[in-house]
Amino acid sequence: MTMKFSIAALISTLLVAGCGENDDPVRYSSPPAALSSQVSIPHRTVALREVSLPTYATDEEISIADGTGAISQFPGSIWADDPTRAVTLRLTNALADVTRRTVAFDPWPFQDDPDVTVDVRFEEFVAETSGRFVARGRYYVAHTNPARSDRDGSFNLAEPFDPAQGFSAIAQAQSQIISALAVQIARNGLK
Repeated sequence: MTMKFSIAALISTLLVAGCGENDDPVRYSSPPAALSSQVSIPHRTVALREVSLPTYATDEEISIADGTGAISQFPGSIWADDPTRAVTLRLTNALADVTRRTVAFDPWPFQDDPDVTVDVRFEEFVAETSGRFVARGRYYVAHTNPARSDRDGSFNLAEPFDPAQGFSAIAQAQSQIISALAVQIARNGLK
């Protein structure tokens, strides 16, 4: 009964937070998160392919998963940008910040080929009613230098948020997840 109450309370809080003075949806963006570390990598340039998100995460409406795994969307509260583009941009910027290297996403904007290409595929990317934003999936790193081995790795990240703070807390938690993923890719995939 407590779980049903907390889910209902969260949904009520989020619906109220998403309501404005009129019926227009409220747009939310995930602000850049402060990075807590720098990672030295041996590459000068890194290309990031457009990330692959689950279908529910590519929709404009913000998605919430309940304790049973059911995912609901809230049409009155939407992301400020196309979710795939926004996550790709945020991850590109976070990788550039954490590595202090040139990082760009496809199509590659420079004349010379990148040293490595990173491909990130999310299996799960959603806020939970329990107050966690979760991201799970795999990343792949392909080298242009045949003398170097390609790499891959998995990630399973969670960032807490306060449901009482509404959708802006979800956006902040999403940003923290992307920054944590950038650090993990830099440490484990770009060495």
